[in-house]
Amino acid sequence: MSFDRGVLGFLAVFVLLGGVGSLVSPESLAEQAGWSATPAGLTEIRAFYGGVQIGLGCFLAWCVRTRKWTLPGLFVAGFAVGGIGLARAIGLLVDQEATTYHLVNLAIEFATVVLVAVAVSRHRQHGGE
Repeated sequence: MSFDRGVLGFLAVFVLLGGVGSLVSPESLAEQAGWSATPAGLTEIRAFYGGVQIGLGCFLAWCVRTRKWTLPGLFVAGFAVGGIGLARAIGLLVDQEATTYHLVNLAIEFATVVLVAVAVSRHRQHGGE
């Protein structure tokens, strides 16, 4: 498997597992993020964090299997995670409360964008393979 498709496959599994975790155990995410775990809040975590991540993970997995979609899959992953990281960084600056949860996630988001950028570059250098 090529490097770019390997990165995409890793991200597909990582995002999919995060979505399944949010769907089955939203209390864990609520606790880590410092949110109130009301029934309505847990449903929202299941729907948004679980649903979006499961959908994105499935799309990225499909992109791995469909070779001509490797580059679009990398771009979707990079822009989605980059957008989350940018919004998190803005939130940390505006709200002035940098918890370990947010700093760890920001580091993961930054590393993911760098990894995607390397994979895109290698994809282009090797003509898509």
